[in-house]
Amino acid sequence: MRRLGFVILFVSVVLAACGGVGGTSEALPTVVLQGGSESTPAPQTAARGGVTASGAVVAAQQADMAFILGGNVRAVNVTLGEQVKAGQVLVELENAALKAQMEIARRAVRELISPAAVAAAEQTLANAEDALKDAEYKRTVQQQGYRASPETIREAEAKLLLAEDEVDRYKGTYDSASGDSAKALALINLTAAQQRRDAALRNLNWYKGKPSENDQAILNAEVAVTQAALQAAGWYLAAVKGEAVPAEASGAQLTQLQNARDSLAAAEAAYEHSRLTAPFAGTVMALKATVGDYVPPGLTVAIVADLTRLRVETTDLSELDVTAVSIGQECTVSIEAIGESVPGHVVSLSPLPTTLGGDVVYAATVELDSVPEGILAGMSAEVSFEG
Repeated sequence: MRRLGFVILFVSVVLAACGGVGGTSEALPTVVLQGGSESTPAPQTAARGGVTASGAVVAAQQADMAFILGGNVRAVNVTLGEQVKAGQVLVELENAALKAQMEIARRAVRELISPAAVAAAEQTLANAEDALKDAEYKRTVQQQGYRASPETIREAEAKLLLAEDEVDRYKGTYDSASGDSAKALALINLTAAQQRRDAALRNLNWYKGKPSENDQAILNAEVAVTQAALQAAGWYLAAVKGEAVPAEASGAQLTQLQNARDSLAAAEAAYEHSRLTAPFAGTVMALKATVGDYVPPGLTVAIVADLTRLRVETTDLSELDVTAVSIGQECTVSIEAIGESVPGHVVSLSPLPTTLGGDVVYAATVELDSVPEGILAGMSAEVSFEG
């Protein structure tokens, strides 16, 4: 009976394989049961683990370069495919006027920080220190109940004594003068001497008088002014010497120096914006500039790429597969153009998706563990991410 059942099952499988008339032949897998028995095929389970995505070889570092301001091309210093060094000037616009402005600004700053300017700033600081000492001394004397120091009062008394002697002398001349002309001249001299005496007396009396609140306020203000002048002189001297000054530093001379330096920085920036310089060592991958042509701002004029380090960026990693990919994950990169497969690892995953034929895809960047010979930027690649 078991033999007859096996024959019937075999015939059924053959008939099913042949299909109906006009039907498409479709082979069905034979499933061998435990013990050697064959039975109806079981549903297959999809393989789990790694995913595959297409991609392209790209440079690890690439710069698309454009001018901020438009202008006519003055010089093109490189050729397509040329190796360049970091800082090398690639393309330059007409910039003679910008260069002249930069030189003018440099001379202005150079003059303001010259040895002569440093010496003048040191002298200004010394004068400010003396002025502050004088103002503080006057205020101290006045706070003791006098408007002037004892030395100043003695000097004023001596001047008054001399003025009185002068009045006596001219009065004697006037008394002894004869004739209208001589008498008139003597009177003029006597009157002038009396005026000088009266001024000396008023001055002495003021010095000996008790200072008022207004007098004290005036001296307080004078001390404050000299203190501010001393601080400003110190800041300016530091700035002239190239030392750091606090953000709140002020003063007319310091402002002049800072404005000159700002003007120089602006002139240098404007000049640099007229030149495209390589940001790193690499190869000129694209060059769209001819001497005399007008280049509008924002137009990519040159592309520099570092071809010593190449990566692969995926182009169709779907939203269903991206969840199985993580940074640091190992993978295999197959490059059909050179018939090579090399190991690599994921270094970044774009957090923002794009669409490809209506599908949502994410970009994964793969660093090659080794760079095979003959590989070029732009070659197609297939990335198999290990599960």
